[in-house]
Amino acid sequence: MHSIKSCFCLLKARNSPRFEDHAILAAETTFNVNEVEALHVLFQQLSSSIIDDGLIHKEEFKLALINSESKNNLFADRLFELFDLKNNGVIEFEEFVRSLSIFHPDTPDGDKIAFAFRLYDLNHTGYIEHDEVNTFARSLTLFCLIFLWKVGIRV
Repeated sequence: MHSIKSCFCLLKARNSPRFEDHAILAAETTFNVNEVEALHVLFQQLSSSIIDDGLIHKEEFKLALINSESKNNLFADRLFELFDLKNNGVIEFEEFVRSLSIFHPDTPDGDKIAFAFRLYDLNHTGYIEHDEVNTFARSLTLFCLIFLWKVGIRV
């Protein structure tokens, strides 16, 4: 058992970014180095909320986003899919920073529009169909209602 635990400790240490990594991420995104460092602190908190392995799993992502591990939330599922750039079922720190950069005020509008398009293109066809808009709008409405309820606002 001790050897298995030490493997996880080595894996966690190996995945821990260095300052140079922060500078590279800052150069490749709209964040500056201080913002990347702050995001690293947030990432560490999120990635250890359920499974302390230095990765954000879908359940941890949903817990952070809507304070629920519910399996039925299309909005949270779509965001997770878009953040999981490597499509390996988890979000690594670099993916986290690159994905969050889309929400930065200095990110070009064209990039934001492309992100929103991918968010609504549920069938990955390159087109947003009427049914996709309806499905996503219902999911987003439910997401907003759950969020408002959890912060104490009754609608």
